[in-house]
Amino acid sequence: MTHDKRDNWIGLLSFGFFILLIALFFIIVPDYYTKVSRFFEDFIALKPVPGVSNIQLPFPEHPHPVVYETVMRFSIIFGLFQFFVLALRFYFKSSASRMAETISNIVIWLGAAYMFNLLFIEAVEWFPFLGGLIAVLGFSIIARSLSLLLLWRIKA
Repeated sequence: MTHDKRDNWIGLLSFGFFILLIALFFIIVPDYYTKVSRFFEDFIALKPVPGVSNIQLPFPEHPHPVVYETVMRFSIIFGLFQFFVLALRFYFKSSASRMAETISNIVIWLGAAYMFNLLFIEAVEWFPFLGGLIAVLGFSIIARSLSLLLLWRIKA
């Protein structure tokens, strides 16, 4: 089997686990569909972004701890699963790009879990939470870039 086919199978494994995890959380968490629907229905008002003039964004008017906790747990489990995916990528000698992508995914999912945990325990409000998610995206881009640089050096 070629490297590209192995990479595709590893990607399909990851995507299958993602879908399975979503389904499991909808099965395990009582009435989760209704709670998610209420979360999205709660975005009815615009609120000015603190410290930024003339920008208003939608925000949930009420906290939704079950949704925040469930997304946090999902992110933790999927982020940890990405370590397994990374091990498979090293074992099957995937390309540096695919390995760096998986490292980036680990940063995104575990960073998102951290931010949703802060939202869940009410340590941050909505707009700082969004800022934290943007920071996590920045960290994941940095992690991917550094990983590519290091892995290309190792693979050369």
